[in-house]
Amino acid sequence: MIDPNLVHRAEDNRPRVGAGPCPARATPGVVPHLYQENTGLVPKQSDRCSLSRRGSLASAVMLALVLASPVILSSCASKNRGVSAHRETALERIHRDGVMRVGYGAFPPYTILDETERDPDKRLKGFSVDLVNEIAKRQSPPLKVEWEKMNWETMKADMLSKKFDFVADPVYQTVPRAFDYCMAEPYSYFGLGIGVVRKNDNRFSKFEDLDRPDITIALAEGWSSTEFARQRLKRPKFRTIVVGGDAYTQLDDVLIGRADVALNDSPTIAQYVKAHHDKVKALWLESPPSIVPGGFASANGERDLMDFLNTSLRVLKADGTIDCLDKKWNSYGYIERSKFVPGKGLEASLSVPN
Repeated sequence: MIDPNLVHRAEDNRPRVGAGPCPARATPGVVPHLYQENTGLVPKQSDRCSLSRRGSLASAVMLALVLASPVILSSCASKNRGVSAHRETALERIHRDGVMRVGYGAFPPYTILDETERDPDKRLKGFSVDLVNEIAKRQSPPLKVEWEKMNWETMKADMLSKKFDFVADPVYQTVPRAFDYCMAEPYSYFGLGIGVVRKNDNRFSKFEDLDRPDITIALAEGWSSTEFARQRLKRPKFRTIVVGGDAYTQLDDVLIGRADVALNDSPTIAQYVKAHHDKVKALWLESPPSIVPGGFASANGERDLMDFLNTSLRVLKADGTIDCLDKKWNSYGYIERSKFVPGKGLEASLSVPN
């Protein structure tokens, strides 16, 4: 929209002359002659009315244009807004190119990067990798998958810059994250507040036993289990550690005696205890203090992509694919299994003797 202050009113630049009668009609095509009258050059009396009328007509046309300009500009602006309002969604681009760009953060056993593998097509593997590849394979024609290694700290910025369409790893779903991302239906659930203690430490039978002032608990900065612990426990001393790409750094505090307990999620704790089973043990792995859903995540606004992924996940749950992937990769989450019962028609058919 043009600033109205920049549109100037047409000025009447006609020479000012004394009042007097005007002829009824000026001669067509006659250019007004000038003659000297008192001071300066002024039109001859016979031409004054012609010039005045022409000037008035020009002024009227100019005024009409000025008054109409906001409508014209508004119409143009509306059309321009209509053109620029639509941006290509991730799913539209996937339809156009036949390629899904997928981010991963190397979170075993969901995404595992094997640097020793010589074949680049086999370097990335895992539960979530197989899950995404299965969705791509079932599309007709099959979609190509391009994998993009990401940094968890810059995940949101990378999504917004369209480095990838969605994250394959099970992003833990929380209320604040739901505000910032589009979240797919969870394909697994994960325990929070799982503990690690030294092998001979038998002081804690339930999570609430940790709420005492004489112990130190090691927490990982920014992780979901840390938020949960701070909400539920008020009395212990917390030792918060920035873990970066190695979550086990925080758990080592129990081994070296800096902390009595370390808390994290079920995949992290289970794998750590497996590697150090002779020195540490897990608390509440079979019955976690809290459970969080985990699944694909995309940039906010990519609802059509999430609809596609959600439908795909429902199909793969129903036909047993996710159960098969769980067995193949020995996943460290908790799988939700639906219970199906026969409908009344089937129930009646089953009761009929063969």
